[in-house]
Amino acid sequence: MQRLLLRSFLVVATIGAVLGSTVESEAQARKRGQITDGWGNGLEGVTVLAEPQRAGAPQTVTTDDDGNFQFMNLVPGDWAFTATLDGYQGLQQIAAASISSQRALNFEMPVLGTGGRFRERTEFEGENDIPRFRFEEDGTFEFEDAEGEGEGTYGIVERSAVLIVRDYDGPDDKFDFKTPVVVEFSNAQFTHMTHEGIEIPQK
Repeated sequence: MQRLLLRSFLVVATIGAVLGSTVESEAQARKRGQITDGWGNGLEGVTVLAEPQRAGAPQTVTTDDDGNFQFMNLVPGDWAFTATLDGYQGLQQIAAASISSQRALNFEMPVLGTGGRFRERTEFEGENDIPRFRFEEDGTFEFEDAEGEGEGTYGIVERSAVLIVRDYDGPDDKFDFKTPVVVEFSNAQFTHMTHEGIEIPQK
């Protein structure tokens, strides 16, 4: 009788172990994360591709208004996550997707320069030093106006500079980093620029 009970227990234990491993292998993992620019702004519309390093099928999602994304139903294991968005340098990270761990995957995407740049630091100042713009040769700029100061990236197209204000210490709704500000130069020598109807000479 004891042998029969022991044998029955071993059979049940074996079936339980097999079923447990099957359930674990069929369990699905998730991976969430956020994509921002260098100023901490969440980037909307980023395409994130997840490619398995072993088993599973590739998946693609798109970030929401705040730059957040989430993958569902991933096979547990290592995945390559690639983020791409026009105007930004694409990035890839290898990370584990698991059932229990919910460690977020974060990308900070560098901006690609669009248009031309000044060959050296170039500054423009209005009366009493306001407004003031300083353009760097690496495609970034800083500025100060009557309500605050900020920074961002720029590109020059013909005689216009397309400015993306990515960080601003002033009224929150004055600039939207997704909407460029365009300033015009009065001539091909860039001796003056016009901002909000004010002509500002080069320093």
